[in-house]
Amino acid sequence: MTPNTILILGAGPRAGWSVGRKFKTEGYQVAVGSRNPDINKAKEEGILAITVDLKIVESVEGAFAEVTKSLGIPNVVVYNAATVTFPEDFDDPFSVSPQALVNDTELNTFGAYVALREAVKGFMKLSVETPKVFIATGNVLPFKPHPAGVTLGAGKAALVHLLDVGAKAYNKRNFRFYFASQVTSTGDTIAYPDLSGKAHGLAYWDLVNQKEQGTWDVRFLEDGRLLSSDQLA
Repeated sequence: MTPNTILILGAGPRAGWSVGRKFKTEGYQVAVGSRNPDINKAKEEGILAITVDLKIVESVEGAFAEVTKSLGIPNVVVYNAATVTFPEDFDDPFSVSPQALVNDTELNTFGAYVALREAVKGFMKLSVETPKVFIATGNVLPFKPHPAGVTLGAGKAALVHLLDVGAKAYNKRNFRFYFASQVTSTGDTIAYPDLSGKAHGLAYWDLVNQKEQGTWDVRFLEDGRLLSSDQLA
């Protein structure tokens, strides 16, 4: 039987690679995509590394095609890319240039939409028994806006809408969609130095092994433990 396959887009050294390694230990074939992948490290770990620019439609489409040809259709797709332009003055968030918002949204939203579209195309071809899951690495900015994250929050809020739509539209096919955010014990945004790659791997593995969609808004703690719906605030 062909092993399941995970494609991680935006495979940074923390969350992206940690998720890949976790799924690798669980028997998945793993592909990681970024603009400048470490090909040698990937080969050493038995991981397929692909070059992809998530701001370019054809590049994202090509990444899916390459993974499908080399490993098979990815049944789990993780969109782990994000970018932000900080305002010089946090009390003046709309001083950020319109072009900066456009540039950030290309990665935070439009790249994710192309990935969603390609993922669903593949999901349509997989067997009923195969789990079919799209996970976007998130944060709480869509729910708790902060002036410093004006471009990132706007892009993530649009992505939240797309994932909610996906969870509703494809529920009967059991295609599952999640916006997964590591949070503090009080439910707030995690500081970047405190972001745990291991926690992302544990949480994402638990999500993939759920049998039903549940809530698309998923939050987890530094130990990887998923919070229940009534704990979300």
